[in-house]
Amino acid sequence: MSQQRRYLMELILSLGLLVAIGVIIFLYIKVQQIEKDFGLFFRSGDTPQSIMKVLNSYAEQEKSQNDRLKQLEVSHEKLEVIAEHAQTRIGFVRFNPFSDSGGDQSFCLATLDYKGNGWVVSSIHARTGSRVYAKQIILGHSSHNLSDEESTAVTKALKQNPYQHHHA
Repeated sequence: MSQQRRYLMELILSLGLLVAIGVIIFLYIKVQQIEKDFGLFFRSGDTPQSIMKVLNSYAEQEKSQNDRLKQLEVSHEKLEVIAEHAQTRIGFVRFNPFSDSGGDQSFCLATLDYKGNGWVVSSIHARTGSRVYAKQIILGHSSHNLSDEESTAVTKALKQNPYQHHHA
């Protein structure tokens, strides 16, 4: 019986060894697949420290990018406030107010912000000289009477969308 027992024990040990070798081969194949899928981490030295170094580097880059993004958002908000008051809507009209003089030497220039606030400047050219007038525009209207040319300049300015980009 002792011989049978010994034979049985050797058989169990052999089977255990075969199972262990099978598990090792299976795990080796799995590790190879993981290395293939995540090769960037493993190519940097194949140690847990180097993998952590790569991961920490990515974490630092992400934090840096997030910080930069926050700075850009703050800058963007400041620029929006400035842009609200920028005179980006322009209307220009040349005209001849007098039938006895030649050329369209007179003009009206309307400059407005995106809300329609700003001014219209008119220059009336005559033989004896030029006169310049300025009128405030609030929300597209003036408390002063506007000439036809001034109204046209303001209308041209109001039709412009300062946030629409025109490409040639």
